[in-house]
Amino acid sequence: MSAASGIAAAIVLAVLALFLYFEVWRPVAQIRKSLARLALKDFSSGPLPSAPGLLQGSLRDLRKVAEMLQAFDRQIVDEGFSLRAILSSMVEGVLIADRSQRIRLANEALVNLLGLQESPLNRPVIEVFRRHELQRALEAALDDGSPQQISMTLEIPSSGSGYRTRHLDVHIAGLMPRPQSRPTAALVVFHDVTAIRQLEATRREFLGNVSHEFRTPLAIINGYLETLLDGALDDREMAEKSLRAMHKNGRRLSLLIEDLLAISRLEARSRLLDFLPVDLHEVLGHVIEHLEPNIAERKARIEISWPPEARPAEADGRRIEQVFSNLLGNALRYGDVTDPVIRITARRAGPDVQIIFADNGPGIPLGDQPHIFERFYRVHKDRSRDAGGTGLGLSIVKGVVLAHGGHISLESTPGKGAAFTVTIPASQTSPG
Repeated sequence: MSAASGIAAAIVLAVLALFLYFEVWRPVAQIRKSLARLALKDFSSGPLPSAPGLLQGSLRDLRKVAEMLQAFDRQIVDEGFSLRAILSSMVEGVLIADRSQRIRLANEALVNLLGLQESPLNRPVIEVFRRHELQRALEAALDDGSPQQISMTLEIPSSGSGYRTRHLDVHIAGLMPRPQSRPTAALVVFHDVTAIRQLEATRREFLGNVSHEFRTPLAIINGYLETLLDGALDDREMAEKSLRAMHKNGRRLSLLIEDLLAISRLEARSRLLDFLPVDLHEVLGHVIEHLEPNIAERKARIEISWPPEARPAEADGRRIEQVFSNLLGNALRYGDVTDPVIRITARRAGPDVQIIFADNGPGIPLGDQPHIFERFYRVHKDRSRDAGGTGLGLSIVKGVVLAHGGHISLESTPGKGAAFTVTIPASQTSPG
């Protein structure tokens, strides 16, 4: 081979090598590098380079795929952020369970609602809740996609010690990728209806108590009316006895209705109270004047200690009079039988005025003290009715005091009397 032929061959080989490098090897290397980056879910390095040659079309197609994946990735991130934002802002507990009934997603509200100490993710629903009715409803929703609704009552560990009861309404819906397809997961939403259930229970108890309180005097009145209609009108002594009993129970019904109306008005502080400058000592004077017959009948001694600085206050005088009347009336009814003494002491305590009504009666049993301000609660039920009490007086007192922005407390040692302390702001205008 001549030198010229060798040079020509070398040139051809060099050109072929350059051709293969630029047209094949370098594009293939770019494609491999780009595929490796896409396999690592790296869509943030910008568009893929373009190059002329045999693989130009492949590089162009790969660049389009990369751009589509980058767009999908942004969409997934945005949707994930939106989903997390929606779930975190919901007050309802939410979870998503897969077909194996394992929890794949749960929001913070659910964790707080159940008081969970560890994450519920990837745990079976039955393990987290231990309620078979929830498991059966979830199975039904995952089977055919039909929505399910159940109610549950759970005992949730409290932050301190013991447990608290939670009433939950649970709604379950199957998640189907396409219409008429089989659900691949289920969405479970927990609504905390504890407050509603407690309100319903309170309403039922209140209606039951009201019905009972009305039934007794009405039965007495009807009984004496039947007695009179059966001929007792001709018996003057029996007729007078019947009329006195009917008058007493009719008055009891009137007091009960008045107390119920007062309680209904306590729900709206602005409609209830008319704040004006009042002299609290004068208000007490009106109450004592009104209750003078009862005081004389019981031969009770009223001892009052009320310094001048504790007399003025911004209050609803009519409602405060009702508070004083109920507390003094209670002390007269349940004080010492032989020598009742009622001490009323007032003092200024910073921005507040405190008034203490103390008696020397038998006191209030320790087991009854936590319930003393509940509606219709009576310590001595038979004695309370005989004395004319409705069981609503202390509940009204508490409501009026709270509406003034104050509070009321009880101190009582069985056998040593009881003392109710009323604390109200001297001024209804916030300082500063």
